[in-house]
Amino acid sequence: MSLAKHGMKAPQFSHAELKVQAIACRRANAQLLRVPWRRFHRAYEEYPRWQSLSLWSRAVIATEGRVPSTLLATLQESCPGFIEDKASSWEPELLAYHLLEWVYNQRFRYAKRQGWLDALTFYGVRHLRSESAWAYWKHCESEWNRKQPSALPDFDQWWDAALQMRICDKINYLEVAKAVETYLDWEALVLWLRPLFASSLKLPTHVVSELNRRCPGILGPQSSGQRHGGQEKSTIWRSFTEWGKHHCLSEAKEEGWLDTLLQRVRSHPRHVRVVAYGKHWAKENRPQRYPSFRRWRQAADRYIEAGPK
Repeated sequence: MSLAKHGMKAPQFSHAELKVQAIACRRANAQLLRVPWRRFHRAYEEYPRWQSLSLWSRAVIATEGRVPSTLLATLQESCPGFIEDKASSWEPELLAYHLLEWVYNQRFRYAKRQGWLDALTFYGVRHLRSESAWAYWKHCESEWNRKQPSALPDFDQWWDAALQMRICDKINYLEVAKAVETYLDWEALVLWLRPLFASSLKLPTHVVSELNRRCPGILGPQSSGQRHGGQEKSTIWRSFTEWGKHHCLSEAKEEGWLDTLLQRVRSHPRHVRVVAYGKHWAKENRPQRYPSFRRWRQAADRYIEAGPK
């Protein structure tokens, strides 16, 4: 299934819509930088399945014209108390919206209480698995309206099918997600190394070991403990960045989905956080006491941006 066939081309937005999006993005980023990454990441990874449960519910109700018993059973198992809470008030076509409201108030109550629910929903709907679910929901809306299947899938079957959606008949969401993670790891490595390569200090042993392990061959015959001149460091840095481009981008470029990859990187919350920490690190860094990459990543994950809420 292709996005191009199911209305998933980049939408055109008015100036007013873009302005609203920019405001929402700033609010989300401010909240994102006030919560440790691991805490946010747990909710972020959980969010797409709840979003998908809502979309599956919408698709089933729209096709059946009612709330079937199988849907009720799934919701009672997944969302204890939801049906009872809403039994006297919801209309079938509004059930999916009430479901998300319940999810925000129950499953993500802690995010709401701690002040970062806007960040979770902003980035949660941009999660690749959420995008996959939205694309598959549009496909189902079109196909099931044209010809109702003899048996509607249960939620797990629907979810598995959603994750197989392909982008422009080239690559599915899971493959894009893997490429995004690879790029984000390299981006963090760049931000960790940049202050050291901007200094006149020699490369510490642990930095050389990390580079040799991750980027074999880029240091050539150079060894740790040797002071490198500015020109020599520039050569190493250029080799490092070229290695990263080849390792992270060449396949996407050759196969025609480079723009898709870079767009998903920019909309990933870890990208926002690691870039923010990279700026903080470059400003506060003391190159002579250079941490390992592992410690740098741990510090980035714990980073909380100072400032008023």
